[in-house]
Amino acid sequence: MMLLASAGGDRVPVIAQLVQADEDTVREVIHRFNELGLACPGLDGREAVPPVRP
Repeated sequence: MMLLASAGGDRVPVIAQLVQADEDTVREVIHRFNELGLACPGLDGREAVPPVRP
């Protein structure tokens, strides 16, 4: 929902209100998607969990 709203031209404050999330969270999701594309963790509907680095 965040990515579609962003692609449609909605600004971060509007998206945050739409999805009831913090503006920083919305920015982070959009930036992460822009960096990683469809390989972005969490786009499959599950909660994204960062990998554990030894």
